[in-house]
Amino acid sequence: MLNLPFSPNHSKEFLENYLSKRYFKKPYDRFMWWRSYTPKNKPLHKNKPFIEKIKNGDYEVGPYLMEMQLAEHKMNEKYIECDGDYTIWNKDTSIDKARIKRLHDDHEKEEAKKLEDIRKQFTIVFKMTAEDYDKEVMNTGAKDLEDFYYKMEKKYGTYWQPTKMPKV
Repeated sequence: MLNLPFSPNHSKEFLENYLSKRYFKKPYDRFMWWRSYTPKNKPLHKNKPFIEKIKNGDYEVGPYLMEMQLAEHKMNEKYIECDGDYTIWNKDTSIDKARIKRLHDDHEKEEAKKLEDIRKQFTIVFKMTAEDYDKEVMNTGAKDLEDFYYKMEKKYGTYWQPTKMPKV
């Protein structure tokens, strides 16, 4: 039995199936060569209501972690092809390692941005402070973001917001 360098959480088939349902396979892009998938739903404009953005999936977790696991499967396959020879394997997987690093960086950056935007939107839409939001997030029993939105709407209420901004 060969000890593989990586042990991804999901099988390759599961990952490919998951990604094909939620994302389009991206054609090669020389400026973002490490990304292979793009969301099927385009993010809504920043002026759209917060709940519409949630329902559209703008705040869902990106495909980066799943793509990283696919790259790990690919690196494991290359390890088997190299019969466990690390020098050949290191040379063959240098691009895959760079891809994983960039996907990880993109994941960290995008998730931090999404979480900050969610926090900001909750404090704008609802009559709650940032501290209230932090406390509610830690104590929530909501199963997803939409459920959390409706619980906070019921508990805190919303600020009055015009449907269209008046022209000046």
